[in-house]
Amino acid sequence: MVPPDPNTPPEPPAALAFLEGVWQGEGRGQYPTIDPFDYRERIEFTAMPKPFLRYEQETFDATSGAPLHVEVGYVRSPASGRVELMLAHPTGFAEVEEGELHVEDGVHRLRLVSRTVGATATAKRVDALERDVEVVGDRLDYRLRMAAVGEPMTHHLAATLHRVVDPAATRR
Repeated sequence: MVPPDPNTPPEPPAALAFLEGVWQGEGRGQYPTIDPFDYRERIEFTAMPKPFLRYEQETFDATSGAPLHVEVGYVRSPASGRVELMLAHPTGFAEVEEGELHVEDGVHRLRLVSRTVGATATAKRVDALERDVEVVGDRLDYRLRMAAVGEPMTHHLAATLHRVVDPAATRR
């Protein structure tokens, strides 16, 4: 048996291959406790030698370029049509979201709902999160809702990102 070439990136899990790559774009944020803001975002989904993707996200102020937020974690699909997202935030909380993946006519739709939110003693209170993600080709649109700091589930973020690096092209 010939060992795999260490210079060849691993294949992503088939159910999540549509996410793999580097995505960049812009979004708008709002919440009852803050002023609305525009941001730039970069997300990278990287195939691992296991059946999941590594997830890294960072946002920047659209005007000044100042860093706003980062989160890191993993995405996996333990069963057909099911997706799990595990994220850590440097603001002191971690989240586990679960949901469904629907694919129709080349459109991938994810609906994720928090199952668990854990926090350090000094983190702002975050009770629940929900994400809707739609991917069509090299375009990714998402909306994030959150229940936090005493507010009920409320719209927080919406963005449109475009794939700027497709790792699948490097495997050919």
